[in-house]
Amino acid sequence: MNDFFNLFMIRRADVIERLLEHISMTTMSVLISLLIGIPLGIIITKNKLLASIIIGIANLLQSIPCIALLAFSVPFVGIGEKPAILMVIIYALLPIIKNTYTGLKSIDSKTLESAYGIGLSSLEILFKIELPIAASFIMAGIRISAVAAVGTMTIAAFAGAGGLGWFINMGLIGLNINMVLLGAIPASILALLIDYILANLEAIITPEGLKPVEEINKLTKHQL
Repeated sequence: MNDFFNLFMIRRADVIERLLEHISMTTMSVLISLLIGIPLGIIITKNKLLASIIIGIANLLQSIPCIALLAFSVPFVGIGEKPAILMVIIYALLPIIKNTYTGLKSIDSKTLESAYGIGLSSLEILFKIELPIAASFIMAGIRISAVAAVGTMTIAAFAGAGGLGWFINMGLIGLNINMVLLGAIPASILALLIDYILANLEAIITPEGLKPVEEINKLTKHQL
């Protein structure tokens, strides 16, 4: 443990730099996945066949080992950050698409009929009723994707992308366990921190009427 702490103190500036790289690449990957996954999840709720095809393709892509996917990407986009970001986007898409689809399909049809009955348009129903009700499902998918992305991005070092995986790669090459831990421990802490932040965000954006009874009671007492 002392050896690890000494190494950390010597390389702390490098650790911060690699951590910021890791956060930057992970954030970009997850944001792109959101921009693709949520609209796609909404679109496929309108067509059962299309939903089966899209989710099937996403399942197939996610079944490919991440190191193999990274290697396949290199000839097309080169080495560095691009193949790493592409790899994480592909892995992050499935939970976002599936949870968006599941959340929207789980809404009671009578709720939607009532909304149409009072004269709301399809877009108004989507943004005022469907997405708020499905918010907890969507956030759960985002949490899974974001936490998995932190771990998956450590593989990026094998394509020369940097990040915390650089320490892990160097440690494995040099058989230096402390160097491996220098990348693994910050990555683990980052994943836990992201999960905690997104869990609290999920609680905030979940409509009051969809929360468990005990949580509503606590909130009411606090407000009183």
